[in-house]
Amino acid sequence: MITAISNLEPKSLWNIFEEITNIPRPSDHEEKIADFIINFAKTHNLKWEQDAIGNVIVDIEATEDKKHSPCVILQGHMDMVAVVENGYEHDFLNAPIEAYVDNGKIRAKHTTLGADNGIAIAMMLSLVKEQNLSHGPLRFIFTVCEETSMKGALNLDKKYLQGDYLINLDSEDNGYLFVACAGSADINLKFNYEAVKTENTKAITFNLTGFKGGHSGADIHLGRANAIKLLAAILNNLSDNFDFFIQDIQGGTVRNSIPAKASVTVAVDVNQFDEFKNAFKQQFDKQRKIYEDTDPALDYTTASATVTEALATSQTLDLIHLLQALPDGVAKISPIYEGNIIQTSINTGVVTTEKNCVNICLLPRSLSNLELEEMINKVVALCDLVEEDLEVEVSNQHQAWCSPKENKLIDVLTKTYKQETSQELKITALHAGVECAQFAALNPQLQLVSIGPTIEHPHSIEESLDIKGTKEIYSTLVRALAML
Repeated sequence: MITAISNLEPKSLWNIFEEITNIPRPSDHEEKIADFIINFAKTHNLKWEQDAIGNVIVDIEATEDKKHSPCVILQGHMDMVAVVENGYEHDFLNAPIEAYVDNGKIRAKHTTLGADNGIAIAMMLSLVKEQNLSHGPLRFIFTVCEETSMKGALNLDKKYLQGDYLINLDSEDNGYLFVACAGSADINLKFNYEAVKTENTKAITFNLTGFKGGHSGADIHLGRANAIKLLAAILNNLSDNFDFFIQDIQGGTVRNSIPAKASVTVAVDVNQFDEFKNAFKQQFDKQRKIYEDTDPALDYTTASATVTEALATSQTLDLIHLLQALPDGVAKISPIYEGNIIQTSINTGVVTTEKNCVNICLLPRSLSNLELEEMINKVVALCDLVEEDLEVEVSNQHQAWCSPKENKLIDVLTKTYKQETSQELKITALHAGVECAQFAALNPQLQLVSIGPTIEHPHSIEESLDIKGTKEIYSTLVRALAML
């Protein structure tokens, strides 16, 4: 018997979450979800505002028994990462997510689920419908573009953060309370080239498939294959014995997701064509062997292609060497936080080919602002070694966030979580980025934490939301609001 999401308890929470899955909301396209929240506020006679950048702020008056309690701010983001399974198409601007219940989890068919951070929206709005809820003044802040530029948090007026407590609902590990998160930056490389015509060549496209991908913060330590880096390794090994020309190379979807797909179209000497195809298979099999425990479904397909203009041999080699040499994965484990928390990492997230240039997008993260700078400097220094016309741009640099490990907010959440689950909350750091760093800068007096239910493999088609853990976090929140 298939369980409908709307039949789960508490019904108000899951009904709202199901509605949210039907609302398209990729980054930079949050208009429909913002309208949903605003209409909800109007229906329930709540005070609301929408700022110039698109953030939505909703205020709820205190209950009679908590009129003199301090303001508690709850916060989540409206956008989601839009990733679709290879071989399928999905219109993320218009089509709903097909969510379903599967063995205690909620998943989506062939796409990301968007529980990151749709479940935060659902929890906040469900509180409005909660019977006999006791709370002081509440403020809900729903931000835009957290998954890309964090422009919602960066442009939020500090007047909206005038409160005593802020609970960010964007972390993804039930049982953990986060008081620190990684800073990050966007690194964009533009590899410029002059296209050349090839002679006596035949073109072929290799499409890499079957990669798990995942969140570049939450899943970077799992040893999964990065499709772009694996493709670069194959091409680098082939370049020892074959002359070929890259016509087009593509990989990844967004910089904060481990690439689950990559493709390359190459022009090969007609006399070496069949040998090249066989050699590609041999090299792919070697790479697949490396990842057989973490990415067992790796595969590839081929397709015939038309010979067009391409990178010259020297530029092809320089591009391959650059992609092969770029740092990727975990760089350091935190010496402070227990449990093998990642301190510093970097993800080679996207490669695209345009006319006369190849664009490469990377995302470094670190709990240390100094180490983040050093990782950026390492990439820049490597790029300086490339003799080709290579442009480097660093933007959207966000500071790491670190709050005290002890305060009243933490005490209350720890106590209420134990009441709900009989388990202790672990106080730790999050390698992924949340918007808390921006909020802390705007109001240093805020007692600020991040908490949330378990979401496995966000930013990938394997994303799933734990049902039991969601109920535990929601009930903990209800209890905590009555004590603050």
